[in-house]
Amino acid sequence: MGTVLTSPPTEEAGAAFARFVRWVAALEWSDLSPSARERTVGVLADDMAATFSALDEPQVALAQQRLREAALQGGPASLIAAGRPRMSVLQAAMGNGLAMGWNELDEGFRKAVCHAGLYVLPALLATAEAGNASLRDLLRALALGYEVVTRVARTWQFPALRIHPHALLAPVGAAAGLAFLQRLPAEQIVSAIAGAATLGMAGPFDHALKGVLARNTWAPQAAVAGLNAVEWAQCGIGGRAASPHDVYAVALGASTDLAVLTPHADEGWAVESGYQKMNACCQYAHSTIEAIQTLLANEPSLRGGERVTAITVEAHPLAYALDDRAPRTTLGAKFSVPHAAAAALVHGNGGATAFDAASLDDARIARLRNATTLVPFPELRPWPDDRPSRVTLTTDDGTSFDALCWSAQGGPDRPFPAAALWDKVATLSAPYAPAFAPTMRRMADAAASGSGSADLDRPWRDWLDACFSEPAPVTAAALDPQATKEH
Repeated sequence: MGTVLTSPPTEEAGAAFARFVRWVAALEWSDLSPSARERTVGVLADDMAATFSALDEPQVALAQQRLREAALQGGPASLIAAGRPRMSVLQAAMGNGLAMGWNELDEGFRKAVCHAGLYVLPALLATAEAGNASLRDLLRALALGYEVVTRVARTWQFPALRIHPHALLAPVGAAAGLAFLQRLPAEQIVSAIAGAATLGMAGPFDHALKGVLARNTWAPQAAVAGLNAVEWAQCGIGGRAASPHDVYAVALGASTDLAVLTPHADEGWAVESGYQKMNACCQYAHSTIEAIQTLLANEPSLRGGERVTAITVEAHPLAYALDDRAPRTTLGAKFSVPHAAAAALVHGNGGATAFDAASLDDARIARLRNATTLVPFPELRPWPDDRPSRVTLTTDDGTSFDALCWSAQGGPDRPFPAAALWDKVATLSAPYAPAFAPTMRRMADAAASGSGSADLDRPWRDWLDACFSEPAPVTAAALDPQATKEH
């Protein structure tokens, strides 16, 4: 980490940003390390699987039904859903962007608050399909877009999370991925990405904590903003190189570390510092869930929580604010440490059912939420041990049990086994696209082999055809999305 410059000259910041983007624009797929290439496919598979996971959510199903009805004659892009409904690029980007982040099962970047794949992919997938781009070009654009938006997130950081990064940063990721896919001239790429930085939304971070579902619209809206930023840049309408600094530092008060924009990848590629989720909730709560799973492994009789009278969670600073004991929506539950702790105790895990609509009204979970107290974690460590949790359970006979998790599994320091990640992809996608997981595994093998694989030159559209080559049953929500209980 370089020296933090709290207020560098604006022109210096602009020059550093432009120099970095030009360097990224010159990179090819073959310039990435084999592990980065394989991880890029992992991001693609993980985020598309997360998209499948939300298709039966009532609000998502209704929104996608309305998109299908509006599409009428179809279009050049498709929804990541059973039957791949055809529609315009903009409509597909919106529909996929809404579903991709809905269940909090998409991957994220561990060194800053940034779900880079969610920011890059919705617009990129639709544009690559419509434009008949090759798999190689799609993966290159994903990896480079990921690199840009995560460097932006690390360069300009805020002392407190008041604006959600899905609102503020997602347009940058969307524009970056598209600009690299289309191989625009370097100066147009700078203009497009810088312009996208000015298109961020004023989405309050606490909307996630309060379960306000508008928060889930920021990623799809950012995909639209990214599409526009790239289109406008090709017309000579864009930002200046210093626009990101103007927005984040000058207007919004972020601290600035221009050393992060040094044009090299000596610390590895950003896609290699992502994390994956098995728990369907905010990553800040994962260490709490893991601590509870340790307790249950040591004391199986605690499972279900009937004996538990009090739960104390020593929470790291990012988790400490997630203290809602009565979430009213599934999103609110996903951003509630009391709910995460209670549901993990009842279910034994943090999977989708721990945060679904039924969990909100589960009397067992409600009792345990109200029995949960959050206190600040007393002894913080540097990354990667900066998001710990110590959980203490007190039972009806006065006995206490405690467990500590310094860093939840899934990050670069404690990655999940590859087999577990592929099982997740298969489980989430099988009801809609049974061939998706095996096709993605073949893609990962092709990507790891380097630039010589002819498979990488096949159109992304052909790979997508293969993903949906086996029929899937139509879901109940797709038939009648309003018939499901709404939360």
